[in-house]
Amino acid sequence: MNTVRAPAPVAALALVVVLLAGLVGGLGIGGWLASRDAMLTLERLQARPPATPEPTPEPPETNVSAGDTLRDAVSYARQGGPSPQVEVVVFSDPRCPYCRQLAREVEPKLIEQFGDKLALTYRHFAVLGEESQRAAVALDCAGQAGKFWEYHALVYQDEAAPAFSRERLAGWAREVGLDETNFAACLDAPSRQVEVDFQVGEALRVRGTPTTFVGGVRMNGALPLEYFVAAVEEQLRRAER
Repeated sequence: MNTVRAPAPVAALALVVVLLAGLVGGLGIGGWLASRDAMLTLERLQARPPATPEPTPEPPETNVSAGDTLRDAVSYARQGGPSPQVEVVVFSDPRCPYCRQLAREVEPKLIEQFGDKLALTYRHFAVLGEESQRAAVALDCAGQAGKFWEYHALVYQDEAAPAFSRERLAGWAREVGLDETNFAACLDAPSRQVEVDFQVGEALRVRGTPTTFVGGVRMNGALPLEYFVAAVEEQLRRAER
């Protein structure tokens, strides 16, 4: 059987035409597929419900009732006028350097400047470890024996917090005239007041020390004296209206 072959140039040209047709056709099909996939993706995105926005957190409470800051407070940790116009309540940790600064540089000057118009109450917020807890219990023991502020002066007397060892705490107890045996027994017992103060602080959203409430207005940190003076004066103006 005889086979008729196309001349070589004609066969080559036919091959090129076939290849070009396949290439053009392939590109057309590929483009159509890509377009179809894009449209399907867009339809899915449009059908998807919009994302629910994250709720905006409420700002922290800055003003509270002055009575709330004194809830379950003890009288021996309070100094100042018997019927003050302004209540100042300080949540403090003996190992906190800013608490120590506030105790030495601000609190006595407020009492001195405003006299009986102001009363200051100390509340325990001992969060800086075992030594803070031990010093807080020692303060409470001194308070139960009627020597809170004398003992407070020794605990906060230095710029840097010392090691609050049992020996040091017992030495301060002797210095202010406390019975050593009773003080040692108190120091070994759990302090309900230290726990109560901490719970009240948490309820008031105390997050660090020192936190001071001036007539219920929250002031965070060891701010300069003039800030506290201005806050007390504003509370006095309100009380006189």
